[in-house]
Amino acid sequence: MKLKIKGERDKQLSYAFIGLSAFSILMAAGNVLTGSLAWHFATTQKTITTPMTYNRPFASDALSADATGMTQFATSFIYWRLNVSPENIDNNQKMILGFVPSAERDELKKALDVEAERIKKGGITTQFDTREIRVMNDGSVVYSGTLKSSTTNGAITTPLKDQEKTYRLKLSYENGVINLHGFEELQPASTTN
Repeated sequence: MKLKIKGERDKQLSYAFIGLSAFSILMAAGNVLTGSLAWHFATTQKTITTPMTYNRPFASDALSADATGMTQFATSFIYWRLNVSPENIDNNQKMILGFVPSAERDELKKALDVEAERIKKGGITTQFDTREIRVMNDGSVVYSGTLKSSTTNGAITTPLKDQEKTYRLKLSYENGVINLHGFEELQPASTTN
């Protein structure tokens, strides 16, 4: 009789152990699934943002921003670099360099230093009027427009010729941070006969 009760108890304990083990495996799988879904939704969750300076919202997630956002970021960089005077060029260029990763900063800084020296020496004020904006698939934004320049030294005014310019800005957006990887002027294609 004692053996029969002990055998029955061992059998029930083994069933309980198997049941609890299966339940633990299911809970672990559920936790892994829940964690992976939480990670997926946290990184792909779209956020709608309307910056104060602009009147159009843009959508972004942890890895990218839409074309409207990239255009707004590029517009700010264009404004800081091309709408300058001898009084504000240093501050504008400092703002631009704040968005350039440190490993890529030296090349752009050299180009900006040359521009700053020319603008300060000549007393030049520039204004860029945008004609066309294109957002490319590789994350770059191409701006075309007219760069208007003038120089004033007291009462002396020297008119400078307006120039058609095209610039390519290479941008990236990750975890809410915009990075400027390139700001280059594109030269027009020359026609040869």
